[in-house]
Amino acid sequence: MNDNFSAKVHPAASAGKMWVMGDEVMKRGRLEGTGFNVIDVAVPPGSGTPPHSHASPEIFRILQGTVTIWALIDGKPTETEAVPGDVVTIPAHAPHAYRNASQVPALMMSVVDDRMMEFFEAAASHEPPAGPPTPEAIGRIMALTETYGIHILAA
Repeated sequence: MNDNFSAKVHPAASAGKMWVMGDEVMKRGRLEGTGFNVIDVAVPPGSGTPPHSHASPEIFRILQGTVTIWALIDGKPTETEAVPGDVVTIPAHAPHAYRNASQVPALMMSVVDDRMMEFFEAAASHEPPAGPPTPEAIGRIMALTETYGIHILAA
């Protein structure tokens, strides 16, 4: 028996909350010894990301609501509706985006690497937004995308 390893429970009540461009990001757990982080992302109606790419792969599992996933597949822009239970895998450098086009909130669990987690933490506000992102907030996020190697493809 190796006493250096043990299971760890990450209670929902202890999830650290932050807001990135209107989406609530909850840190749920990190698998020690790896770069794997589990987060929950609450996506309000009308929220989402612009098309972008980055070196960090991602996995999304839709828990509630519907999320529209935009991706380039065989060089063609494609949109797919992801519903509860669906898993979306995004390889490194793959152009992609998501948005909640419905009238109800969506919730997805995501697995991201340490670099993407660092971006979220740098970009985050620790208070819920009072409204849509301000031009100043958008400018700060855009500057951070350059720092973290995130390439915005369209706004």
